[in-house]
Amino acid sequence: MLLSRANIQKTKNYFKKNGMKDTILALQERLSNRKMEKYAYALPTDEELEAQRKHVFERPLFLSVIVPAYETKPVFMQDLILSVMDQTYQKFELIIADASKSDQVQRVVKDYQEQYEGIRYVRLESNGGISDNSNAALEYVTGDYVGLLDHDDLLTPDALYHVMDAIMQCRKKTGSPVLIYSDEDKTNAYLEKFYEPNIKDELNQDLIMTNNYICHLSFFRKDAIKELGFRKEYDGAQDYDLILRTLLWTEQKYQGEDWSERIYHIPKVLYHWRCHEESTAQNPESKQYAYEAGRRAVEAYLLSRGYAAKVSHLKHLGFYRVEYGENVFDVRKDLGAIGGPIYYGNYISGGAMDASGNCLFEGLRKGFSGYMHRAVLQQGVDAIDIRNMKIREDLIPLFEKTTGYSYPFIRKEEWSDEEIGKIRKKSISFCNKLRAKNIAILYDPMLQIGEEDS
Repeated sequence: MLLSRANIQKTKNYFKKNGMKDTILALQERLSNRKMEKYAYALPTDEELEAQRKHVFERPLFLSVIVPAYETKPVFMQDLILSVMDQTYQKFELIIADASKSDQVQRVVKDYQEQYEGIRYVRLESNGGISDNSNAALEYVTGDYVGLLDHDDLLTPDALYHVMDAIMQCRKKTGSPVLIYSDEDKTNAYLEKFYEPNIKDELNQDLIMTNNYICHLSFFRKDAIKELGFRKEYDGAQDYDLILRTLLWTEQKYQGEDWSERIYHIPKVLYHWRCHEESTAQNPESKQYAYEAGRRAVEAYLLSRGYAAKVSHLKHLGFYRVEYGENVFDVRKDLGAIGGPIYYGNYISGGAMDASGNCLFEGLRKGFSGYMHRAVLQQGVDAIDIRNMKIREDLIPLFEKTTGYSYPFIRKEEWSDEEIGKIRKKSISFCNKLRAKNIAILYDPMLQIGEEDS
């Protein structure tokens, strides 16, 4: 509901942080999105669920789901447990590490332990924070893969089935995956509606440095998560820090091969993020420290990769910008080109493109941030428009030979449709040659070379 108390508070907080102009733009975009928003979570059919229950995997694995709990509302814990116990894939354990002062979580869990097998309850002596509590839960896992579940969220009934299927698919193609993640959505406190689906990208190594888009549902191979663990200094963003370090761990372990294929995305909503007044999903201001921890986690990751860079907060909480200094190519040796948006009037008309030449954010109004704020985030892309592109010096001869244009490209005020089509084709051709050489391409929404189109 647009005029809910939580949304009003979000707007007030956004205004304090960003001022009137940006707040008006954010409200206009939100209203625009509401008009187009048509989402309903589609529960798998009874036939699909029954088929999954009967499916026999070749060499099925045992999965662990860990939940650090602290004074969880009984109804939330009940819903969580039932969502796990109702899985169509049944080779799993649910480990609940309880740091509560009261016994309310323990009483709920005990009731369900009498009804179901596979629930392990760990009573912690003290509340050491979410990282320490999660590490305590990790000590008890016996599964081949470990999934993370927040104490007030839920899994879809087919979640573990699709995780197991993903493991099997990845094994056939390249070998055991290290990290598996799915799409997710949000639900209200009473599970009455589902909304704001987060339909995620495949692994995008620049996008993950601007936002933890991987988030939930995430499963980690046991050897990786046991070695890495959770770091207390990143409490609030401990999952983000773990994901970033898992990527680095995977890259180092699988040198000499395409390690990114060990990171597997399941393009299906398998996780419901429950929104209530205490949750970060509904009230981002409730965990300001978490967003600062996320910023520091990205900085630490960049440093571990040898990148001297500064990370700052963007207007929207939990989203970041990476600054590489005067010459990005001096820091990022893997990059060959960096490009930004092109505007026609007040709307994006060019910039980031897919491999077919389709503009990713075409038609988006200037000042709007797009779906999941993707349009204002740095990210790896298949191609960028040469009209707003910076190129690494040693690649200029390749650019000029491929496109037939001198560098830097001279922009003009007006372009015919025919000229734009020709330029896009040349842009794709040049970017294809970069990617064939394993040279990365970065989209930077703040990059603007020369004058904007009129």
